[in-house]
Amino acid sequence: MKKSIFILSLFLISVNLSAQINMVSKKIFLDSLYHETTPENYAYTRVITNYSQKSVRYVVTDFYKNGRKKMTGSTLDRDNLKKDGEFIYYYKNGAKQSVINYSEDHKIGKEINWYKNQSKKSEKHNLWNPKTKTSQTLIVNFWDENKNQTVVDGKGEYEEVDGFITQKGEIKNGLKQGLWQGNDLAKNISFTDNYDKGILISGVSTDANNVKTSYTSLSEKPVSKKSLR
Repeated sequence: MKKSIFILSLFLISVNLSAQINMVSKKIFLDSLYHETTPENYAYTRVITNYSQKSVRYVVTDFYKNGRKKMTGSTLDRDNLKKDGEFIYYYKNGAKQSVINYSEDHKIGKEINWYKNQSKKSEKHNLWNPKTKTSQTLIVNFWDENKNQTVVDGKGEYEEVDGFITQKGEIKNGLKQGLWQGNDLAKNISFTDNYDKGILISGVSTDANNVKTSYTSLSEKPVSKKSLR
């Protein structure tokens, strides 16, 4: 009897240890550009839950240096971030910043954004066409920092801020339309873009020496790289 209990105890301990090993998470250190770095030079940390266990999805959570969450969601690849499902983003003070849905690393469906004071900033709808490999974001509703709604049901005036780049213009049917004015503080340039149904038709940038550069596509546009998300 004692021998049976002993064997059973060993079996339960073995199962428990095996479960713990399968539940081991992986922690990595990231710099400000989300490149893996050393513990001495990190800006964020990333924890992949159940890293040692084979799974369809892995829970991934990024943290600020102050220990608060920066982002949480699921990835299809435990070694390379491939977003799938709902992701929640947070400001450094812990306030919610965005809720965005992904399908195989592409934004899809409803997206909601908030200001740091938690007043709503925007409601968007993201489209992804797997056949043509093209994406499109519709601006549905937008509120400025004073809680004034300037875009209603895809129509109105919209101001976009992405890192060092600020631009504003008209939204029609959820898409950029007509002339848009903007600035890139990192490169010290201003620019005027002309859109038709969300597609850039032409643009002109002007640098600090008043040198103008024309372009007809976003890939030609001399602006700073967007912040990673």
